[in-house]
Amino acid sequence: MTTVFLTAIGDGIHALNRNWQLVLVQMMFTMFSFTSFFIIVGVPIAVAFIIFGLDLTEVLRHDVLSTLRQSGDLIHKYFGMAVLIIVSVVVYLFFVIVVWVFTIGGTVGTLVRSIREGEARFSTRAFMTEGRRLFFPLLFFTTVVGILFGALALVLGVIGGGAAAIIDMAKEFEATLALFLGIFFSLVLLSCGLFLILAMLSALVYGIAHLAFEGSRPLAALKGSLNYLSAKPASIALYGFLIFCYILIGLVIVLIGSPLALVPVIGSSLSLPYQVFVYIVQCYVSLAMFAASFAYYFKTAYAAPAPATTAGPDTAPQQLEEPSPIPEVKEEPPQE
Repeated sequence: MTTVFLTAIGDGIHALNRNWQLVLVQMMFTMFSFTSFFIIVGVPIAVAFIIFGLDLTEVLRHDVLSTLRQSGDLIHKYFGMAVLIIVSVVVYLFFVIVVWVFTIGGTVGTLVRSIREGEARFSTRAFMTEGRRLFFPLLFFTTVVGILFGALALVLGVIGGGAAAIIDMAKEFEATLALFLGIFFSLVLLSCGLFLILAMLSALVYGIAHLAFEGSRPLAALKGSLNYLSAKPASIALYGFLIFCYILIGLVIVLIGSPLALVPVIGSSLSLPYQVFVYIVQCYVSLAMFAASFAYYFKTAYAAPAPATTAGPDTAPQQLEEPSPIPEVKEEPPQE
């Protein structure tokens, strides 16, 4: 199992290295998101502040909520502008989600094509084609998984509330029992919650792989990913290991960059380039996680089994010898 994990991780990293332009695409999407926020949302908010007569310097000096309470009559008076701000936020979210899904679709399709074909490299035309192909399936699939994830969080919250009620009831009888129940329920909920969250994230990733490799529908991809997880439980362990590596690398990067804040002059000048480097590393590691998961899915779900032979592992299979023909028996003539 360890060999398969390492092989899948190595194949995923090689596929990502062949398509290193995907890291730049992720960075461009982030810059685009920030820029579009200031254009779509920032400009209407600035206009609203001017029309409402709000002083920006006063807002920065005092509490924002108190300033808005004082300007409540202006908000009622200029209700149309408030609606315009809300609409601009909704338009921004819709716009960013559309671009994000298209970018993820092109990224996933490029990685899957490279893993399947072996030597395929990044091209803008292929990226756009994969983004259009996976846009609607990926949008519907992530929506369904998001709804299931919200339902799972709601169920865990209800169970946690019930456990808290039981602990409060136990406090009325004995403090030791309440302490024991508190520790017990905390450990059980933490373990079950972490496992269920990891299982949902694994279903999301392998479901996306199912969409990309087989071109199936969202519900069929969800069913296929759940069947795959039940048939290959080691896939959940692989994704958990990848998440652990991502968190570990992030902690190491933060620990390395922490001493820069203590340097008086050089630290402030190196802070911005180091943050850019940190973001590049995070993008690369996150894409490597996806690529390794796709490579493992491809190896375990599509690998053809080797034909069974009677030969040893280092020898060629022996061919069966044809039976020799039966010699003809000539009858001797009877002797007189």
